[in-house]
Amino acid sequence: MIKISQKNRIDLFVKELGERKPSPGGGAAAALTGALGAALIIKVANFTMGKKKYKRYDKEARTIAKKAEALRNKLSAYIEKDARRYSEYARTRSRAAMQKASDCAGEISAFSEEGVRICMRLKKIANRNLKGDMAAAELFLRAAVKAAGKLVKQKKKRWVVR
Repeated sequence: MIKISQKNRIDLFVKELGERKPSPGGGAAAALTGALGAALIIKVANFTMGKKKYKRYDKEARTIAKKAEALRNKLSAYIEKDARRYSEYARTRSRAAMQKASDCAGEISAFSEEGVRICMRLKKIANRNLKGDMAAAELFLRAAVKAAGKLVKQKKKRWVVR
């Protein structure tokens, strides 16, 4: 069950995301989406480990869970990092701040792409009872790759057009 404090933080983020202010925005949302995908990879790996039917994949599932946990932690940190970077750009309108914001979105995309690769391997060895969670993990990660990648292109275009 979700703890009240965790639920409130999620609700607060979602509410802030819809407000008329520069950040959080699409980059932070992409980071959250990627973090959700990574969390689902961990869940599926956990339900694969220790099962007699998947015993031969136990060690690999543990390795995948550890990689996905590191990825989830990185992407979770990027929720706030992206919001700070874009807020800095909105405040200064400098080329350097835009580059930092663009780099941040690029990193979110790259981390999420790493998650997709992990997901593809886990799909081959995972507990088949969690196919829906695997599908959701892959979709979340691919969405994060695409969303953050579009932000990078948009931010670079902003400077080329001027």
